[in-house]
Amino acid sequence: MSIFRKHELLAYIETRRLDGSLAVTDFLKDLDERMRKRVCGVLESADAKEDLLSQMESLILAKDPLFMILEEEAFPSRYLAETLEEILEKKGAGLLLESENRLDFQVHLIREADANLLTEVMNKEKPFTLSILGLGDVGGTLLMGLRLLGRDILKEIRIFDLDEKKRRRYYLEINEVSDGTDLPPVKEAGIEEIFDTDVLVFTVSVYIPPVGTSLTDVRLVQFEKNRKILLDYAQKAEAAGFKGYYFIVSDPVDLLCMNLMDEGQIPSHRIRGFGLGVMEARARFIAKEKGFFSEDLRTFGPHGKGLIVINSIHAYDPKLSEELTHLTERENFRVRETGFKPYIAPALSSGAISILKALKEEEHLSTWYNGRVFMGSRNVLKESFTRPSKVSLPELKALLTETEELLTTLYEGRA
Repeated sequence: MSIFRKHELLAYIETRRLDGSLAVTDFLKDLDERMRKRVCGVLESADAKEDLLSQMESLILAKDPLFMILEEEAFPSRYLAETLEEILEKKGAGLLLESENRLDFQVHLIREADANLLTEVMNKEKPFTLSILGLGDVGGTLLMGLRLLGRDILKEIRIFDLDEKKRRRYYLEINEVSDGTDLPPVKEAGIEEIFDTDVLVFTVSVYIPPVGTSLTDVRLVQFEKNRKILLDYAQKAEAAGFKGYYFIVSDPVDLLCMNLMDEGQIPSHRIRGFGLGVMEARARFIAKEKGFFSEDLRTFGPHGKGLIVINSIHAYDPKLSEELTHLTERENFRVRETGFKPYIAPALSSGAISILKALKEEEHLSTWYNGRVFMGSRNVLKESFTRPSKVSLPELKALLTETEELLTTLYEGRA
């Protein structure tokens, strides 16, 4: 495994730009003086340049992983770069947009502290042990989905709830769900065992809006109540030696992820939020009901206000997309009008289905850190590295920026 510094990779890219083998813009003049001097130092040394080119070409030809030490503290940790902008550590909503400066090789972006952990990072053992914290409506339904769908990726599912009878009930009933084959076993765990796992799924919620509520967006009320319990569990998990993923399903997903990184001091690559899956599922269902469904419908942003629904990436209609966004944001009220809380679709679409896709290293919908906020989109989580699914739609940039600013305002302006 070869680890490079930022100026070395930029020197390699500049060399290929000059010889015409890599079509990227002239970036050297826009670098700060310190970085430009370091890049030029390599380019002006015949020996250093030749060694760098030889090493890079050999690694790329052999398809060996390349690593670069990040220099910007705010850039997301463990990120899979495929563009010049990502090598330059340009953060924010633009990471979701296709770039004219696409590279013909990938670079794993890591922190300095990760350099000694690369063997462990790149060889994560599968299948996974997964723990669920909280067996309410969402947690219980999520458990059902994981048991039924997770046979090829989950080794064991551990469950914990403060209510011992509820814990016992789910242990008995879910283990009795069987098709005659080996489904992931469910283990009833105490608080001291629940953190001995690869993935910690947080479904605890101390506030869920009652049926009939008139609130249009309850995220800030939920945030203040749920963040304290999440931070408490995270503190206990870290003290117990937990080194795995925190998968957040409780609302408000995006703000809780941000707070876990900010106050909990958990690296961003260990945090994922799962709330967008149901929003895209709702948007697809509504589009089919209305008769204008397109297979390339896409969603971005949070689970709630600020959501972006694009009717079609290849046949974008702003008015249609705006209508779909509005209807999707309010879809949970259609369920509430029946007298029931909408938890089945969130637990399965955002929860079980998306979580299993993430663990299988498939494209899925989840919230990840873009260097400014945690915001949802399609992405791949490969060996703990994030690779966002990029979109070629210039009109999306303004919408993403607006949502990014909204999430920043909500988080920074919280009570």
